[in-house]
Amino acid sequence: MVALGGHNFDRTRALLFIAMGDQSWRVRKEAVAVLAASRPLDAEAVEALIDLLRASDNAGLRNSAVESLERLGEDAVEHLCAHLNDPDHDLRKFVIDILGSIGSTSCLPLMVQALDDQDPNVRGAAAENLGKLGDPRALPHLLKVLEGGDIWLKFTVLDALALIGAPVPLSALAPLLKESLLRRAGYDCLGVLGDAASLPLLLQGVQEKTKNVREAAVGALMRVRGRLPAEERSRLVDLPLKNFLGSEVVPTLLASFTSSDPGTLEALIQVIGIIGDHRAATALLRVSRQERLRGVCLEAFRSIGPSALPELLAYFPAASAAEQARIAHLLGELEATQGLELLISGLADQSPELRASCATSIGKLAPAGVVRRLVDLLDDAEAQVRQAALEALQRLSGSDPSGVAGLCQELAQSALPGKRRNAALLFCGSGDSERLSLLAKDEDASVRKAAVASLARVRLPQTVGILAMALSDEEPEVRVAAAQALSETGGAGVLEPLLLALNDCDPWVQTAALKGLSALGDPLALPGITALLSKAQGPVLIAGLAALAAVGGEAELAPVKAALCHDDEEVVEAAICILSGFNEEWISGQYDALISHRHWGVRRSFVRAMAQQLGSAALPCLGKALANESDPLVKGEISALIGRLS
Repeated sequence: MVALGGHNFDRTRALLFIAMGDQSWRVRKEAVAVLAASRPLDAEAVEALIDLLRASDNAGLRNSAVESLERLGEDAVEHLCAHLNDPDHDLRKFVIDILGSIGSTSCLPLMVQALDDQDPNVRGAAAENLGKLGDPRALPHLLKVLEGGDIWLKFTVLDALALIGAPVPLSALAPLLKESLLRRAGYDCLGVLGDAASLPLLLQGVQEKTKNVREAAVGALMRVRGRLPAEERSRLVDLPLKNFLGSEVVPTLLASFTSSDPGTLEALIQVIGIIGDHRAATALLRVSRQERLRGVCLEAFRSIGPSALPELLAYFPAASAAEQARIAHLLGELEATQGLELLISGLADQSPELRASCATSIGKLAPAGVVRRLVDLLDDAEAQVRQAALEALQRLSGSDPSGVAGLCQELAQSALPGKRRNAALLFCGSGDSERLSLLAKDEDASVRKAAVASLARVRLPQTVGILAMALSDEEPEVRVAAAQALSETGGAGVLEPLLLALNDCDPWVQTAALKGLSALGDPLALPGITALLSKAQGPVLIAGLAALAAVGGEAELAPVKAALCHDDEEVVEAAICILSGFNEEWISGQYDALISHRHWGVRRSFVRAMAQQLGSAALPCLGKALANESDPLVKGEISALIGRLS
């Protein structure tokens, strides 16, 4: 395939067509990519491609022809339209599908005519692809189909109307809901097109016995609700839904919680939350195991309110460890003080997930006298538990400042470095910069590092001075933390210490300082950054180039462009990434060197940058690159880029 890509298409067409029908999908894919890079094709070649659609005995060849014609786009439309009256009904269907994928509205009149084709598959393809075109001019023709008797064609038309998204009279859709086979599609269509007038129909659909129809109605109801003003939303949707509280509609809705579609589940959870029925508590708990649904489940629990708690607390002993952790989390989110005893006992549970959730919720509930119960978790074997306990104590510093302050003083005076480190992290919540400054001079490096990191969050006048002193610490990890803390602190006062950190002997300190200067964006940093670049290597050089571009902008890109010739491929890739954020003028001058670079990662980064910055104008270069590329990963990347841009 690579060899064929370097020759005239007319000479290689026959071989390419053979390859497009090869048994191996990799060979077929490569042949399609080479053909796409051979554009433009003459009329004879396009017609030859269309003729391949007749290859009923070779599905691979036919699919390759479809993909190739789709990639040709507008160049193929006129030729394809000429075959819409072809005697072969299969070819007519393929042509309509290809035209729909291309998306040219110039073929709309011919596609409308195909709604009356003698072949049902062609009629269905015409309706489906009119939807893909999304042109409202097709509406009257599609609505006329709804007046006929072909149920399956109506089904496709409803999907097409939803895709077009233009207003449709409710009178045209409402009668279709009487047809059991069309209800699901009808509700889906109302979800896209419906307004307040459709709400009675959708509320009726929520009570449907058939599972997929009911789920479609629920999804449509929530979509229409989302388009209404807040006052109408409450009056026209929420109040009627609340009437289902305690009814048999709720168990029916909960039966749909087995759906595998996240969008359907989200709509069901929203409806259950609005209804506010406590019987949904355990079902909501189970479905909340899906991370993407936890937020909407939490909102549903908040809507249900305290009435959900007895069911959750009763279920807790039989729940799995993960479910128990979620219940503990909910107790904090719902501010459920009646679950406090459960939370406190959970601090000693074998499950680290439960211990962490209990600590987090206790921090949110902030009951009196719990500071001492959280102390032991600061030394827990699990990092997530230690972090949860620390954050809980930091929260409690607001509700029980004296209790947390007393704990901090004890920890700060401990002979154990780990306890002093915890004190440094907790002082952040109390804003005690004086004690933090003492801990920043501790004999143990981990304590000093924690104190320096906490100082960035205290933000008191003396903070910058303390952090600047920490830049001379004997331990590199403390100096790195100080540079990072200065970056977080920001302000004019951090420029000078960050510039001094550029002279540090440790490359990670220099890198942290450069990242801080990037975030600061002060042009006064340019001389220091430029001076460091002359002797920097590896991560420091990469961070320096990024800082130069961030602070100096387009006027300071000369060193970044020079880095495209660097011996370290990681530096070259970083330079390509940086230059991608500016104009594309650098690409043409570097094409030959970068497209033939010895390292595959550089070549891949460069073709990505070309596609990003040049768009479809990059296709000739990408085609040439594909023909000469030897690495399979890079070839796959180039083929994918050509496919997206064609």
